[in-house]
Amino acid sequence: MGYGIAPKSFEYHGICKSMFCNSMEALNRLKNCTVVLGNLHVLLLEKTRREHFTNVSFPKLKEITGFLVVYRVRGLENLGQLFPNLARIRGAQLLYNYALIVYDMPNLKEIGLYSLLKIDRGGVIIWTVSQACFIDTVDWKSIAPGSRHVLSVDRHAHCYIHCTCSRNALTNHCWNNRKCQRYLEGPEGEKCKSQCLGCRKTNSSDCSVCRHYTFRGQCVSECPNGTVVLPVNEYCLSNDECNKLDGWSWNNTCIFECPLYYVKEKTANGFTCRWCKNCTETCGSQFIRSIETIQAARRCVYINGSLTIHISSIPEIVQELRTFLSVVQEVSDYIVIYGSIAITSLDFLSSLKRIGGRNLQKGKYSLVIYDMRNLQTLFLSNVTENLKVDHGTVNFYGNPMLCASQIEKVQMKFPTQPNEIDVPQGMNGYSGGCKEVSLGLQVRVLNETSALVMFSPIADTDVHYSLLYVKLPQSVHETFVPETCSESEWFAVDVPPVFSQLGMVQLSSLHPASSYAICIETYDPIHRNLARSTILSFKTLVGKPEPPFISELVASSSDVVVIRWVDHKNYRSHISHYELDVNLIDIHSKDILARDHCVNKDESYYEIDFTRHAVVLKPPPSYEKGCESMCGVLSSVTEGAMTEEHFEVCNKYDLECGLETNIRSNKSFGKYVQSLAIDIKGPRNDFQIGGLAPFRDYKFKLRACTEHSCSRSARGAVRTLRKHGADIPSITFIEANLTGYVTVYWKPPLLTNGPILSYTIEVLPSIILNDFNNLLPQVWCISNNTTSLTVKSEKAMKYIIRVCTTTLGSSKSCTGWKKIYVTIKRIPTWWWTGILFGVILYFVSTLVGWLYKNRRNYIDMIPLLDNRLSYGNETEPPSFMLTDLAPIYSIPLRDTHLD
Repeated sequence: MGYGIAPKSFEYHGICKSMFCNSMEALNRLKNCTVVLGNLHVLLLEKTRREHFTNVSFPKLKEITGFLVVYRVRGLENLGQLFPNLARIRGAQLLYNYALIVYDMPNLKEIGLYSLLKIDRGGVIIWTVSQACFIDTVDWKSIAPGSRHVLSVDRHAHCYIHCTCSRNALTNHCWNNRKCQRYLEGPEGEKCKSQCLGCRKTNSSDCSVCRHYTFRGQCVSECPNGTVVLPVNEYCLSNDECNKLDGWSWNNTCIFECPLYYVKEKTANGFTCRWCKNCTETCGSQFIRSIETIQAARRCVYINGSLTIHISSIPEIVQELRTFLSVVQEVSDYIVIYGSIAITSLDFLSSLKRIGGRNLQKGKYSLVIYDMRNLQTLFLSNVTENLKVDHGTVNFYGNPMLCASQIEKVQMKFPTQPNEIDVPQGMNGYSGGCKEVSLGLQVRVLNETSALVMFSPIADTDVHYSLLYVKLPQSVHETFVPETCSESEWFAVDVPPVFSQLGMVQLSSLHPASSYAICIETYDPIHRNLARSTILSFKTLVGKPEPPFISELVASSSDVVVIRWVDHKNYRSHISHYELDVNLIDIHSKDILARDHCVNKDESYYEIDFTRHAVVLKPPPSYEKGCESMCGVLSSVTEGAMTEEHFEVCNKYDLECGLETNIRSNKSFGKYVQSLAIDIKGPRNDFQIGGLAPFRDYKFKLRACTEHSCSRSARGAVRTLRKHGADIPSITFIEANLTGYVTVYWKPPLLTNGPILSYTIEVLPSIILNDFNNLLPQVWCISNNTTSLTVKSEKAMKYIIRVCTTTLGSSKSCTGWKKIYVTIKRIPTWWWTGILFGVILYFVSTLVGWLYKNRRNYIDMIPLLDNRLSYGNETEPPSFMLTDLAPIYSIPLRDTHLD
């Protein structure tokens, strides 16, 4: 691995060009770099020791647009020590198919890049790191999906340290025994704002790197006016910043070279790109054997020489070929393609017009294709039709899936036709069904799950028939045959002997709204010939769609809930609209009164439980993938929300979930939603519902609809957040007397966090009104259906009183303390007047009686006695009494005053 003299580095506003660090001085030039615009080489520091890296760190570096290679750096024990905040390696340029290369590091103990979240392109190679641990404890596939990784794992005794980050084995990965691996999506995905690609757990707005555009260190959804985009990392730059980086502004972008068919031209203000029809780039011979060499040929329109392609197993290689070789129009010599098992078609040469054959391979061939195990088709039909070949012929062998019919289409374009040595018989198409048979295959779709296959059998009654069919993946664009390597499984149905002129086979248990490929194979046991009919495609009927999958149900505030969903893959193109029903899960007052909330208090009932306010589910494989990082909804309100695995009850227990009655209504209580029926026009995957009551449980039913029918309901329930300042009652009347009785009247709160459970009255007999904070009040608790209470407190002349409410969302919300003074009741003055009059009347009556009595005692005359008294019986009452002399008065009862 040889390198020249280190080029001079350049830094401007945190943007650095490619860095070549082969000394500590050169390494320290990274101190102000936020992003390396290109590649970062840290290598050949073979005289450094451990102490040289003490306190050496570059925390500002977050992103590298190319690749990172660390090679032969002695004394460095932890790569994460140098780059603690490196979050993204884009892999715009690769080194031998890899974006992260750590090689020949004798003292390295661990990789430790615990902030690394994403490698956009390219794989990882970690090799010859004899002392390093924690290499296989990192899930590299989640960081760099779809790429090949080469890891050197030396099993040492000190490396047997297990990750303790998660109970889920799929996400239990770590960088060391202190740092767990971070994820962008899935059960452990970071919950960040929508503009972030990774963030701090303590601050969801502090982005590791930006998902879309970066402007002066801030993440934005689009670049502001007056700026241009730096395409390689989507930075928003001013024209001056672009010029400082040796670029120029063109078509709202900052570029360093003009695109194909344009030439750089100087102007008064700098440079621009001018269209040039005949300005095409000519390259020398190209040997394509890695992603790096593919990218090097990205501007080659004319290849002055030969084109050779030999690529080992690289998962993403076909897409790379289509991206970078689609501009090739002419090859002056010859094309050789061999030993590339990932290539199934030559459609990546979509612009090829001429093969010159100026110099021929082995002096004879201008197109050579061999040892291509999975190659099934050659060029696109329009390329084949318009292809011109000046000299040479073709050479095909060792291609088991390439049928002779495909070769015949191409060889007709060559001036020299091949012989049996050039295209050996039996050396191509021997593993596929290359021999075609005409059976008049037809398919009639009967309903959503079944189809009738009809064909015309051949005359030979010894021939056996097999029906092959497969459910096609979504958005499949390539030819699909039984030999194709894919996750889709072909099913075979043995057809009974056919003696009539029309064979029929009915297929059942098909998936609705799905695409299928179908063919019939014939086998002649006498001649041992295998033949296959043409492959037909058909689609089953849509019928009633599958329900959408609610992936997120999140309360974003006290009155707003956000719902997100994904559609079933088979039905997403057929969905026209959605039906959403929202219903309050009310708690009846009888159920509240059934429990004594004054006695049975559970303090944990009022603790914050984020899982009640957010439901996050991982979609099953048959549904579309949920949005990355949960779209940022959860970050601000549901830090503790857990992502759960979906469990389908209907499928598990074979329940009739499709039989449901949906009664839709729009009702409210007060100013809040009690029930709501919404029709949502598709395509759409999220909706926000407002006007909900605080801290109440709402259930959601979502249905996906086609033009003709709707699915069964996807269901979910979530509780809105608490409303601050709610649950406070208002006192309307207070009274206290000398005996210690206190009476309180109050009104219930106008706004509550859920239903009211109970009231609490607190009374504090106050001697010193200004010092009652440290005193414990007397407390009475009553049910929620009472709004007044008279209580017996300690005798005092002054009281401090407040009323508190216990609701579903608050254990205690109180009014302010109210002061009340004891009222001394005064007797009205007319009472005293009446009493005084009565007393005076009593004394006057007594005096008159006394005077009258004295007048009778001093009379001069002695009354005559009745003789009958002397002789009468002493036991008999006298016939005459003094009362007989007094007048008699009577008051009718109706005139008396009884009140």
